[in-house]
Amino acid sequence: MQDCKEVETSRETLCAVNARKAELESMIKELERKIAEAPEGGLRVLKRNKSFQYYWRKKPQDKNGVFIPKREIAIATKLAQRDYNQLVLQIAKEELSIINSYESMLINESVEKAIERFNDGRKRLIEPISISDKEFVDLWQDEEYEHFGFDDTNEYYSVNGVRVRSKSEVIIANLLEHYDIPYKYEYPLTMGKSMTRPDFMCLNVRARKEYVWEHFGMMDDPEYANKNIKKISIYEQNGYHAGNNMILTFESSQVPLNSNIIKDKIEQYLL
Repeated sequence: MQDCKEVETSRETLCAVNARKAELESMIKELERKIAEAPEGGLRVLKRNKSFQYYWRKKPQDKNGVFIPKREIAIATKLAQRDYNQLVLQIAKEELSIINSYESMLINESVEKAIERFNDGRKRLIEPISISDKEFVDLWQDEEYEHFGFDDTNEYYSVNGVRVRSKSEVIIANLLEHYDIPYKYEYPLTMGKSMTRPDFMCLNVRARKEYVWEHFGMMDDPEYANKNIKKISIYEQNGYHAGNNMILTFESSQVPLNSNIIKDKIEQYLL
């Protein structure tokens, strides 16, 4: 499979298509309003030496039209603008029709969905150029890794049954699951010559981008705080930066974890 950054997904393309579609629909509505308010009839233009003369054809059968004097040039301006608006309207409607067809193709028959035409046996032999979001997520989540054991007697589980180590991590896991954010708990991450296990490795499906999520739950403990400040520094030295590809949350005995902050983090970075 090609690197996800090399292939623009149909979902990203659909976002651009929908933006252009909305722009055209708004444009068409405004043009139709302006055309309805414009004077009826057509404009005849004649060049006389270095100037132009304008005639108002009020009826289709009127070939010559009524001369428009300079003091009434506003009429000619409105007629010319209406002719322009009608042409733009025609082009906009043609483009919108093409976009609607393209949008339908992306939804029903995109490049990413080509692999779905093959059975599982053939899929194993194929290296697809691009895959759907679902296939991408399935591959990402199906990666096997060795989990840390749980020595403590307290057992905390998310709604989907993922075991974590604290009540705060249950809150984070439950909200990730609520928003359908794929994640791996304590996934082994190699940084230089060492290895760490972030609390959560999360996937922004739209961007196909991974985020490390670390939660620090005892920040009023000096030893704990110093240890994890050093941990954050190691992350930064290895290309992980808060707000770019790393999410950090904190709490202390006096300032507990706020679920609204978790929601904001998810909506800002992972949707």
